[in-house]
Amino acid sequence: MSAQTAKMTGLLDKLRLSFEAAIASGDGVDAVALVWTDNDGEWQELFPALRAVMPQVYRVGAYDPGNNTGPAIWLKCIVDRSLPEAPAAGVTPILYLPGVSRQELRAAEDCRPAYQPLIELQYRGRVWHQQNGRDWTVEAFLGSEDGLGLDIAQDNRTREAMIRALPLLADTDLSALRGRRLDADDFDKLAVSDPVRDVLRWMGSPETFRKSLDDARWQSFCNVCKSEFKFNPDQEGTATAGAAILAGDSMWERVWKRYCESPRLYPGIPDLLRQPGAGQGKLTFDQSRNPAANEDAEARLRRQLTDAVAIPHHEACEAILALEKDHSERREWVWTSLGLSPCAEALAPLAQLAQFARTPLGGADVLSIAALYGGAWSCGLR
Repeated sequence: MSAQTAKMTGLLDKLRLSFEAAIASGDGVDAVALVWTDNDGEWQELFPALRAVMPQVYRVGAYDPGNNTGPAIWLKCIVDRSLPEAPAAGVTPILYLPGVSRQELRAAEDCRPAYQPLIELQYRGRVWHQQNGRDWTVEAFLGSEDGLGLDIAQDNRTREAMIRALPLLADTDLSALRGRRLDADDFDKLAVSDPVRDVLRWMGSPETFRKSLDDARWQSFCNVCKSEFKFNPDQEGTATAGAAILAGDSMWERVWKRYCESPRLYPGIPDLLRQPGAGQGKLTFDQSRNPAANEDAEARLRRQLTDAVAIPHHEACEAILALEKDHSERREWVWTSLGLSPCAEALAPLAQLAQFARTPLGGADVLSIAALYGGAWSCGLR
């Protein structure tokens, strides 16, 4: 194996090598085309990425020459080099046939009329298939030593996740997937590279987030949520996720901590956690996660500060210090960083002032009084 070949660890590189090996497999006879049958259409989502690096790949389908797609008779013209879309001389066209099996082409009389023009190409060209003669399925190619040689779990859920992740595998360094058994979660995580971030994005704006994903990626996101967070966004709304955060469920700790790190990135979260349904049926032990609890405390503090104006000076100082003891922890809550705790923030310098104001300024002389006043000044008080 050459040094260049050894470096080819990506899916597209391996496909290129496999195609080239199939084209060169004849006994010195040039192939006019490589026929790629795919009865179940498993490879279709990979076609755009493959065509970008191998422009000699064409697909049977509705006439769309700009995307290298057209009916069987158009593909025949490509092979015969009678169209401008044909590849350069010396480059063998690869004809991808989703929905067509090798067996159908070989059963010439029973082949559907739409594909009968392609029957003879399996004799003038080559057919890309496994050593046992079967079509290359995605599972077979990814798991075979003739393909990628990955260790893949043999279950339906893994197969479905693998097909969904196929376009992402084109951009993935597959060396990170070797040396361990891959299951559905491994493939789904390719589509959801940062599940905590995506859960927060979904919670903050579910409709916008859903529209940003195609069906395959949405299904991968749902599967990762079921696996890591034990809920299904398809069946349970954002209120379920909000309740889990408010209840302090251990598996949601990563989500809450990430939110606290950058709360402004997810502006819809406070409104979600304010909803009555978000905490329904759950006991909330950590009030710091509940914006409604913070807002209730703010309203109560505002009333208490207003009431302190009407009481004697010494009592007001004591009241302010008591309020500081009750509310100081709220300045550490995430809601303060969002500007939702203005009274708690104002209470900090007010409590410092109350502490100094409890003892009248005095001294043996003016300089002593000034020194005491300067101490208060140094604390940011006027």
